[in-house]
Amino acid sequence: MDHLKQFIPRPLLPLSAVESAGWLLKRYAILAGGRTLDTDVVSAATQDALRRLPRPGPLEDSAGNHGVGFQIVHFAEVAIVSPVFYWQWGSVLARIGQRRAAWVDPMTFKDGVEEVVGCIWEMNIVLHETRAWQDAMLGPTGGNQETLQTYLNDMAGPS
Repeated sequence: MDHLKQFIPRPLLPLSAVESAGWLLKRYAILAGGRTLDTDVVSAATQDALRRLPRPGPLEDSAGNHGVGFQIVHFAEVAIVSPVFYWQWGSVLARIGQRRAAWVDPMTFKDGVEEVVGCIWEMNIVLHETRAWQDAMLGPTGGNQETLQTYLNDMAGPS
């Protein structure tokens, strides 16, 4: 079964965060074997995400989202996949539906597979981000603008 082969880490590139339309998005790129980073594709994926995210709330909003999240742009074998996650209600990770762009048209992102949350390489980032949010925003001093900066600066490394 070639689909159940040994896990091999993929290059993980922390990208600059984006602050736009009230959102703060940490960003990452993952490169499958033979794939290279294309910043135009990353920009297209980010613009797609910003159009689809809900209206951002303030960090202090206990009844909605906090306008903070993260995006993964995975240059995978079969497509460019872009899952986007965001924080709400203090301790809840939400997501917008996965998007993908075919390699024949890498700047056009369309709906991905609805039930898919992400692959193992993407979930390693989700694991890191969950821990970073917990440590910075739900730590002993509680969440504030200073701990938000700590969260934003805490980027996942190679998995």
